[in-house]
Amino acid sequence: MKSKISKERIEKNQSYMKLFTSICVIVLYFIWPYFVNSILSLLGIKEPLSVYLTLAADFILMIVIISIYFDGLRNDFIKLKKNFKKFFILGGKIFILGFIVYTIVSSVFIFIVPEATNANTNSLLNIFDKSPMMLIIIAIFYYPIIEELVFKKTFKDVLTNKWFFIITTAIINASFEVVLSYQNIYNLVNIIPTAVFYGMLSYIYYETDNIFVSMGYRMIYNLIPFLLALLNVAIIIF
Repeated sequence: MKSKISKERIEKNQSYMKLFTSICVIVLYFIWPYFVNSILSLLGIKEPLSVYLTLAADFILMIVIISIYFDGLRNDFIKLKKNFKKFFILGGKIFILGFIVYTIVSSVFIFIVPEATNANTNSLLNIFDKSPMMLIIIAIFYYPIIEELVFKKTFKDVLTNKWFFIITTAIINASFEVVLSYQNIYNLVNIIPTAVFYGMLSYIYYETDNIFVSMGYRMIYNLIPFLLALLNVAIIIF
């Protein structure tokens, strides 16, 4: 009887610890940019140096969050090596189906509300004009890692219901992306198709129970525009 009570107490303490860790990671992710910008402003550092220092600070944040989840990430990496083919095929099926649904939903909303431009995409293109290499680093490496950890890993540790986890993480991630790049009321329409995309990644994570799979497919998705751009350049040259 005592051992059963002790076990339940340990499990409850572990649940509280996971919740506390998740809250700390989310809060840290949201306050970090303001902290960095305040330091740069206080020191009077302007562009272009401030842009590179901000990128460096972002990667420091990513390293900190990775260190917090290091044990879990190490276990996921071991499982990924053992089940790579299985995870790749399962994730690929979900990714293709989800991408088709996302494309259809996006097309419908663009047709209905053409004013709902993707401000986040426009801001990334502005970065590309200043530094193509920086955009590649941010889009292909930084965001897939940091956002999958913050918007999926943190919630999966505390949300046990499959569809509640998928819907919650999809809406929160989409809302954060759209609201952060808010330009006009029409932009808010993008929350729905964007939530479909992030819901697909959450579904991949839940089904494989491996954060590296959802990270990998998000990297692949972000890599596609660069590959198409390189193909266009090659066609023009040859």
